[in-house]
Amino acid sequence: MIYLDYSATTPMSSYALETYNQVATDFFANSRSLHREGLESDDVLSLSRRTIAELLSVRQNEIYFTGSGSEATFLALSGLAFANQHKGKTIITTAGEHHSVHQTMSYLKDHGFHIIHVPVNEYGQVSTDSLRSVLSEDTILVSIAHANSEIGTVQDLVSLGELLQENGILFHSDCVQTFGKLPIPTHLLTSASFSAHKCYGPKGVGAAYLNSDTHWEPFFQGTTHEFGFRAGTVDVPAIAAFAAAIDEYSPLVAEDMKRLTHYRQLVLDAFQGENRIYFEGHPTNRLPFHISMRMKGIEGQLVMLECSRKGFAISTGSACRVGDSHPSNTMMSLGRSIEEAHELVRITFGRWTTEEEVYKLINNLKQLLIEIKGV
Repeated sequence: MIYLDYSATTPMSSYALETYNQVATDFFANSRSLHREGLESDDVLSLSRRTIAELLSVRQNEIYFTGSGSEATFLALSGLAFANQHKGKTIITTAGEHHSVHQTMSYLKDHGFHIIHVPVNEYGQVSTDSLRSVLSEDTILVSIAHANSEIGTVQDLVSLGELLQENGILFHSDCVQTFGKLPIPTHLLTSASFSAHKCYGPKGVGAAYLNSDTHWEPFFQGTTHEFGFRAGTVDVPAIAAFAAAIDEYSPLVAEDMKRLTHYRQLVLDAFQGENRIYFEGHPTNRLPFHISMRMKGIEGQLVMLECSRKGFAISTGSACRVGDSHPSNTMMSLGRSIEEAHELVRITFGRWTTEEEVYKLINNLKQLLIEIKGV
């Protein structure tokens, strides 16, 4: 099987696996224990926190480890919202956010907050003008993902962040798809969420960045783990593997993004002029390794299943939406019809994708166009 679903998850690197095994063997103690073994485990945890903080150019005490990127998103957004509700009750986001953001917004709405969706353009981008148009004196928090996992569009967090900073509004970004791959302007963010398994680390580990100058309220009252941010014994081996994975990949990422951009362009060039193929998302301001496309008149699920039958692992969109028959919120926010939304497939390259595999994919997709008759 040729794996081309790196936005859903990435395989762990050998270095991350080795790190996990070593730490689980030698530093298995609870990091909150006061005996020598516990203190050594806490040292590993601190080193891992410092590694990730330095990569993001933030302070070590601004990184909080969680069980996933989704949990990091929920705890950060809810913590900021409840702590600042005395200033206002309006929160702004987009219709194309990850499911974890929508879940959090639904929870906050049930607790008296007013949720507004800022409009996006045909590529899924939020402009400063559109964001400015929905701001009010009651707005306390904005959550806009750095990159959309379904269509690959990357937002201009700098211009959006500067606007919000000028207006004294908190700014959270889901950076799960960009962490370790693209620069993240943390100096303009109040908080951000990340996930280990999107950057060659283990599943079951995430992290949140929270600016230490901003007040937040813990969801779990009375807990002491992760400075009160999250309850539960900390998984030090997995966190160490997370830090190892990102530390290993960081020096390689610039060259790797160039390589994956080239692979993406090979696919675009192969279907130039093909009137049954549509590429979604911004053509340039996007994840370099990401292709979001539609075959006119052909269900994306059928394309995915046919590719799987022929040895290619691709996706129909966000992996967190599997089993959901509703059309993509992202696609609907772009003005696509329900039928067009259901045509979406996502192909994402990664560290171990080869050029030979990309050419095999191209040939397979061309054959599918012949075999499956669309509109």
